[in-house]
Amino acid sequence: MNGTHKLIAMFCCRHPLNILVASLALCAVPPLDEAQAQTDHPLNFAGDFRVRHERTTRQEPGATPDIRDPRNREVVRFRFGMNKKINGLFNFGARLATGSPDDPNTTDITLGDFVNDLTISLDRAFMELNYKNFFFTGGKFANPFRSTELVWDGDVNPQGFGASYTLPGSSKIIPKFTGVYYIVDEQTNYADSYMWGGQMQCVINPAPDLSLTLAGAYYDYTIKSLANAKTDDIQSNFMNSDRTAYLSDFDLIDGIAILDYRGFGEQHPLRLVGDFVKNNGANQGEEDTGFAIDLYFGKAAKKKDWRFQYGYALAENDAVLAAFSHDNTTLASNYEQHTLGIDYVIVENTVLNATLYHYRRHDIKSPISIENDFFSRLRLNALVSF
Repeated sequence: MNGTHKLIAMFCCRHPLNILVASLALCAVPPLDEAQAQTDHPLNFAGDFRVRHERTTRQEPGATPDIRDPRNREVVRFRFGMNKKINGLFNFGARLATGSPDDPNTTDITLGDFVNDLTISLDRAFMELNYKNFFFTGGKFANPFRSTELVWDGDVNPQGFGASYTLPGSSKIIPKFTGVYYIVDEQTNYADSYMWGGQMQCVINPAPDLSLTLAGAYYDYTIKSLANAKTDDIQSNFMNSDRTAYLSDFDLIDGIAILDYRGFGEQHPLRLVGDFVKNNGANQGEEDTGFAIDLYFGKAAKKKDWRFQYGYALAENDAVLAAFSHDNTTLASNYEQHTLGIDYVIVENTVLNATLYHYRRHDIKSPISIENDFFSRLRLNALVSF
């Protein structure tokens, strides 16, 4: 066994998916000759910095509406990552980011606390194998699924193993299969919490200016304990009376459709995104579905580019696992939400953005009559990438 095969074999553990994926990788990787192994690949760096002013009116922090004065806060985010190819097949990467290490949904950090220093943690550390149409990764890595923030917050970087295979063939129809094993919570003396997931995706290109992406996924969570979960992790799902366990299981069926049209010119692409999710493990009546529709017009890639967004989303209480869904507002599930956004590239690699969320609870469960009013959150962002 050469050095490459030894490294892949180290990924095997007691879980069957990891053994299967690593076995496929062993079969897929050819021996490397000495010249190939000595190929020099540079160390690549990339990062971004964002500063934000955020205003939340009539904020609602409690289990039932608790109307308070508007909140204004200043928020920053800094991310800096590196990656390096190893002998042409493997890629190692890591990334530092601001934010609380106990909150996987955000890398934002609020300024204040008597000018205390900011917290930085490692939010990615992974190794990847790329061989032809086969991809394998292990560690803490970017989510490999086609997704929206209805189910997966964009800041969530899962831990575990993942693999994908893109079928070769016509450029007009491109199928792709992805499978993962995510470690949710590892316990020394008790049963672990984890998630098995798979997604089938197909990109269809019927014309030069038109493409359609269809993706269907199934996520099967096994949550044995919430002992290590923080308050932000459990959020708005149904819980038992002492908030130590979920009342529902989470077996999510997620379907996504993306339509891209480029017939208005290079500067004005049109994208329509639809996402529908149903939790087959929900045990609390009909609180098990959610959907989101987003429309984008324009792009934000070069100087003087504009992009506009409108979105509408609705999620019932146990439609998604709130620990990993979006945290753009105070409600991660049981919400109805409108989103308006605009991006402008003022200079190369620098984007100004304004995003407004107008939202309310989808259903208020209270013994007294309460007005289900809308709340608003406005974000003004400046982002520089390097």
